[in-house]
Amino acid sequence: MWPSSRCERTSTARFHEPALNPADRSASECPTAIRNSPFCPSTRYRTLSVGHTPRMQYCMERRWFWSRWAAVWLLVMSAVFHFTGHVAVAVRTNLTVMILLPLSDPVAGPLYRQFTNVMSVAPPALAAIDPYHNYQLMFQDSIGSRSRAVNVLMNVTQQQPVRALVGEISSRVTLGLALAANTAKLWHCSLATSTDFDSLSDFPVMFRTIPSNNAQGPVLAKFVASMSWRSVNILAVSDTFGQSLLSAFGIAANQLGVTVEAIQQYPPGTVDYTPYLSAIKATGSKIVLIFAYTADCKTVFQQARQMGMVGQDWVWIGTMVLLNYLDALTTESDRELANGLMFVSPREDHTTAEYQTLRTNYLTQYPSGSESDMSGALLFYDCLLGFAHGFKRMTTIYGDAAVLTHSYSVPVTDFAQSYPGTTGLIEFTAVMSRNMRDWQIMNVNDNSARLSYILWENRTLEKVADPIFNGGSTKIPIDRPPLFLLFPQWTDSGVQALAAIRTLMIVLMLCGMGFLVRYRAEKQIKQLSLPFLLVISAGCILILVSEYILIGVPAAPACHSSSVVLTIGYELVLASALVKTHRIYRIFDNTRINKGGVKSKDLFRKIAVILAVQVLLFIIWIAAFPVSPTLVTTKFSQYYECRPANFAGHWGVLGVSFVFNFALLFLVCYFAYKTRNVDSGFRETAWIMYTAQNVCLCSIIIIALSLFTIESIALTAYYIRAVIMLYAVGFTFMALVGRLVVAVAADHRHAASMLPKELTASPLGTAHETQFGSKGIKASAVTRGRSDNLRLKSSAGAAAGAAGSELNGVYPVLRRGGGLSLLGQFMTTWQSTHVYINFTRGVVAILPPSPTTSAAPTSRGRGRSRSARAAAAAAATVAANASSSARKMGEVFPLSALGFDTSPVGAPAGCIELVHVPSGAAWVMQLSTEEVAVWAQSLKAVAVMVVTTAGGGSSSGGRSGSNDGGQPGSAPGSAPGSALGSAVGASGATVAAGNASGGEGQGQPARSRSPSAVRPLHPGAGGVDF
Repeated sequence: MWPSSRCERTSTARFHEPALNPADRSASECPTAIRNSPFCPSTRYRTLSVGHTPRMQYCMERRWFWSRWAAVWLLVMSAVFHFTGHVAVAVRTNLTVMILLPLSDPVAGPLYRQFTNVMSVAPPALAAIDPYHNYQLMFQDSIGSRSRAVNVLMNVTQQQPVRALVGEISSRVTLGLALAANTAKLWHCSLATSTDFDSLSDFPVMFRTIPSNNAQGPVLAKFVASMSWRSVNILAVSDTFGQSLLSAFGIAANQLGVTVEAIQQYPPGTVDYTPYLSAIKATGSKIVLIFAYTADCKTVFQQARQMGMVGQDWVWIGTMVLLNYLDALTTESDRELANGLMFVSPREDHTTAEYQTLRTNYLTQYPSGSESDMSGALLFYDCLLGFAHGFKRMTTIYGDAAVLTHSYSVPVTDFAQSYPGTTGLIEFTAVMSRNMRDWQIMNVNDNSARLSYILWENRTLEKVADPIFNGGSTKIPIDRPPLFLLFPQWTDSGVQALAAIRTLMIVLMLCGMGFLVRYRAEKQIKQLSLPFLLVISAGCILILVSEYILIGVPAAPACHSSSVVLTIGYELVLASALVKTHRIYRIFDNTRINKGGVKSKDLFRKIAVILAVQVLLFIIWIAAFPVSPTLVTTKFSQYYECRPANFAGHWGVLGVSFVFNFALLFLVCYFAYKTRNVDSGFRETAWIMYTAQNVCLCSIIIIALSLFTIESIALTAYYIRAVIMLYAVGFTFMALVGRLVVAVAADHRHAASMLPKELTASPLGTAHETQFGSKGIKASAVTRGRSDNLRLKSSAGAAAGAAGSELNGVYPVLRRGGGLSLLGQFMTTWQSTHVYINFTRGVVAILPPSPTTSAAPTSRGRGRSRSARAAAAAAATVAANASSSARKMGEVFPLSALGFDTSPVGAPAGCIELVHVPSGAAWVMQLSTEEVAVWAQSLKAVAVMVVTTAGGGSSSGGRSGSNDGGQPGSAPGSAPGSALGSAVGASGATVAAGNASGGEGQGQPARSRSPSAVRPLHPGAGGVDF
């Protein structure tokens, strides 16, 4: 840079040139301005030490001069570089950056093409950062395919030099690109969030301007927990993005107490999400996290709406992928589906100079655009800014040639360092993903995404605005509907109603027990044995009490106490029924009376033995194999189960108990069946048989519903069980005790009976007190009688008369057939009844007995009509005194409407059935065999012969009848084919002869016993202790 060569050459010549005059040289070579300064050679020459030749001194002076000027120049240039930051370069080299995005995606393609518009304005900003290069951006379409993206990259890099790569957004596609970029020595920046890219050894040239899923997953979990949601579902794509996010979220959710009810992963390219959505819906949780891409979300929400999974009670939460989801939607219906959607994204700072520069450049180049167009592209734009800063740093250190050929070797941590971006300061973690301290939760509503919450670095959630959920509600939905409490509670109206009914039944049973004790002297009560009636009532009460123990949250002893009380009550009832039927069986077996008798105290000993066996089983069960209530919580409900500590032992003891009690029930059924046809007071065995059959059927249902819990019908099963229990107990009490109470009470409630003044012509009439006039009917005195005078056999000396006289007496009568209500059919029983038939006046009266009608002989003919007239007069007098009450006293009807059957179905032998043919009402009377013959002989000349058949019609098990000389079902002298039929009682009745004028003594009806009929057992005297 300065002329030192000439000096060197002259010095090597040993200075043969003549010496110069320093004064002349200085004058000719130093400018005037510096001639007297230290920079002038002449001055310096004068300071040189002696011993140098003039030529040597001259060269040294010139070298010192030019070195001084070089130092000044370097100082000036250093100062310029320090304050301007760059050195003026004459020529910039071109540097190509490839950008790969799914530009042809059918859903998000328009959005990504908008991103390319935003990034296209970046080169001026990049040149301002890096003075060494001109940046050329090359946009390529990846089609969302990994293989397509890699092929495009390889083809382009073979055709022209590419020094950097931006893309892709999908972790699945980015994985292949990252590996190819590493081979091609391209710096790579991506928005893929998979944790697979957190390995610098596998991806040494890649950095990201977005946080990794290792950061996004915990943010999602923290947000869910901060919203008090503890039950969520996840729908995730089964690629590296979805799987890594699942892993990160799962770890954080477990630490925060958030339960993932269901994880549904679908393969990329799925179009039918119904199976996955169905599984999510089945969990009951209404919070769904969706780890999917934009195109997938659109289809998912469309199908979710069809399944009822989009609404104000459902919350869908997405990732930062959904930042520009609305921009990808083209229809209004899809935008409405997005209402209420929430997603997380890094908190962006739009106050930086880089953002303002981008905004100015973009709006200048695209005047029709808006600032909102830039939102999704900012992170891609920050990738370009990171390349500019990195290439400038590498050029300064290694030179432009090394940068263009990538002949330098540095880690990505040296290439990409912190720099300002459009979204704030870009800082990196140790794995070169963005380090975001603060996050924001966006809420989509009315076609816009607005900020609702900020999750700060210290993980506190700040609400900026109330989120608006689908449907416009700002009320935060619960994560799942309240669990159904599938056990009875006192607050349930159904439980309260059942408890009220149960209480009422207990009160009525207690009242019935008190009634029985008060009227224990009544013959009917004595016959059915008061102690056993009380024991049966107590058992029914215990069964009802056991139901109260099951209500509410069960305490520790509840599982045992409920079963113990129920079983003891059950056995009190059945054991009492068993010993009663067994006693009757012993007395009447083979129609022979057991002369030894059966004492009540012996029967109670048998009951005690039965209870002792059961108590022993309970002691073993409670002591050795205890059970305790356990709360069972499912996805939809909570209920309690009694779970044993020892399963085998528990079921072993219960099995023995079940066998024992079913054996008890079987014995009751057996003895009740064997004695079902015992008449008079012993007829209770038939009701015991009905009770045993009823209890057997009900027990099967109750046991099944008690032991086997089905979640979907657990509470319904309780109600079914409770109703069946009420029915079974109610039926048992009424059949064994209640009907007796009602019968005795009804007998005490009836007033004096009387005969009517006049009779209606055809229908069955009801005798009321107001119907009795001054004219009395000739009959025996018929008045009200007390129950202690009721008789279960006919009045002594009662007889029948011929036509034109009377039939009169007090007999055990069973009312059945037409005119009875369902309750009446259930409660009907044998009652002492006054039966009066006047052949002269053509009247039939069936009335309650009177106290004066005691052993009065039945009058026959004129000689005995006086007593009948006296009875009629007495009845008329009573009726006149009580006519205002119009109380029902009995039933009367014309003799012409009377039918009779001497062998009624379902009745013991020695019975005759009187039938009111038009209505089907029937009365079964118990008579002696002789009396039946007398009544039949008297009635056949004036009444209709009827034939009863089981089931109300003809059958193989019924009876049929016909008259001699005529067709079956018609009487002699009647019109051909004429027949009169009417259903009588539970068995029914068919009229076999219809004309009373057929004459006395004409053909008797032929009868045949049903093959299923059982020979009735006749009670005798002695050997009975009631």
